[in-house]
Amino acid sequence: MGNFIKTWAGECSAWECDGLGHLNMRHYLTKAQQARQMFFIHNGLHDAFKKNALTTLIVKKYHIKYLSEARPDNPLFIETGCLEISEKTATICHMMFHRDGKIAATIVEHLEHIHLETERATIWPVGFVQSVNQFKVEQPEISKLRNIKYKIKSWNPHENEILKLSTKQIGSGVFQPHEVGICGKVTPQALMGRITETLAHMIDGYPEFKDPSFNDGSNSGALLEAQIFIHKSQVAGDAYRLYSGLLEGNKYTRKLVHHVFNSVTGKCIFSMIGAGCLFDLETRKLVKASDDQVAELQNNIVLGLKV
Repeated sequence: MGNFIKTWAGECSAWECDGLGHLNMRHYLTKAQQARQMFFIHNGLHDAFKKNALTTLIVKKYHIKYLSEARPDNPLFIETGCLEISEKTATICHMMFHRDGKIAATIVEHLEHIHLETERATIWPVGFVQSVNQFKVEQPEISKLRNIKYKIKSWNPHENEILKLSTKQIGSGVFQPHEVGICGKVTPQALMGRITETLAHMIDGYPEFKDPSFNDGSNSGALLEAQIFIHKSQVAGDAYRLYSGLLEGNKYTRKLVHHVFNSVTGKCIFSMIGAGCLFDLETRKLVKASDDQVAELQNNIVLGLKV
């Protein structure tokens, strides 16, 4: 087996943080994007991320664990290794560290090597697999799924199927030019950003948000772990609708499922399951839900919902 290689180093900038005072979820993916690109450039795909590229990489599935907060001005770095590689696909693992070596987050990405014009998977260039094998690693135990049951393939529903359930439409909008990457498609971090900026409306999953005393500036909710499936690429000008529902909840965590649909075709763009918790903004610690809070969650569970 090989070793992880450093693929990104920088900081958690204040403008990348949200109201909770730590790095917003979308920016973990922004930094992971650079780490991914550096890893594959280092292994010979020098032009894969340029505007005139013939082939590139797309992420089909993510698994993310948020392990320790990244606060404004915290120095961070990422090391990347390859877990699996086949004829047209690869699975890589990013380990994000604080300067002192404490793990901030882990991100596992399932990738396809595609021809940009057709968006179809294509074989790796000659010699590429041999190069990547230098960085073939065993998956670190800490990066494996904990709160979420592993799912190889997402449900990928049509919007009409979601409308049959008691899920709520909590978001909508139109993708903008600044959310598009080099290949002309809306980036994963932009998709994740649409989730993060909408979750305050998800009061079935966080009924505490309705309580003024909870929203006094010392309490909130936080995401611990997420699994993401990207079904269909989008371009600037595409409109979407976002539906969310509560899958389950206990005193420690609550699991929410989100599906994003193209508002014209009804086809699913993006699916996510996230395990979240209550979070004390003063102590910077997770908070157990009370028995009454757990009981209220049970009333909000959406039967038939899956990711």
